[in-house]
Amino acid sequence: MPSSEEHAGMRHLIEQNTKLLEENNRLLKKLHRFHIYGAWIKVLWLALIIGLPFALYFYVLEPYFERLGASYEVFHAGISEIPGLKGLEHLLEEAGTSTKDE
Repeated sequence: MPSSEEHAGMRHLIEQNTKLLEENNRLLKKLHRFHIYGAWIKVLWLALIIGLPFALYFYVLEPYFERLGASYEVFHAGISEIPGLKGLEHLLEEAGTSTKDE
């Protein structure tokens, strides 16, 4: 039979283990909460990064394009009239047809 000193020592170790388990549980809950908040913040951040350009275009830039009577086709036609870009477009078309022939 174990003596009372051994029982007291075992009781002390069990109490110490219980305190460590409670602290560990508390820390794990904090880590879990931090991970959940971090995941939601990442989702919101990605939605902001992806959605902001679309919102900027549809709510800020598109009304100006409509007021000026400009559309993408008119803008593209205007860009293609720039002397340097027209030559570049022609060069790219030639390069595209030459790679298809090979």
